[in-house]
Amino acid sequence: EFIWTENHEKVLNDLKKMLSQSPILGFYDASKPLTVSVDASSVGLGAALLQAGKPLAYASKALTDVQKRYSQVEKELLACCFGAEKFREYVIGRNDVVLETDHKPLLGLFKKPLHGIPVRLQRMLLKLQPFKLNVQYKPGKFLHIA
Repeated sequence: EFIWTENHEKVLNDLKKMLSQSPILGFYDASKPLTVSVDASSVGLGAALLQAGKPLAYASKALTDVQKRYSQVEKELLACCFGAEKFREYVIGRNDVVLETDHKPLLGLFKKPLHGIPVRLQRMLLKLQPFKLNVQYKPGKFLHIA
């Protein structure tokens, strides 16, 4: 038996109010810089497209059984590829795109020559070459997607 209480009514009204106010997702403005915020967990990848700190779009993907066995740096780089590809039409050809990650070792990886890193990581970095991304570290507690 389901009983509708005053508390349920209040929560429903609050939710309606929140959804009817300013949009939850912002609108894309080609004149403003973009940020792609990415993160990886043991079971999935997440990405958010942001402009001026406001989300424009979200995307997520579950990892395959094989991908679940990747090292953490491989998962985090896979999240970078996922975010760049998912928001390709917004990111490609722009010079002002920041890629935010909470995995600090990626910063060094992006600076290394390709021949000095494992083949799987090389393939992922090659997928990112068409994009002009400014990779920045942001601690997980400040990362929009984490």
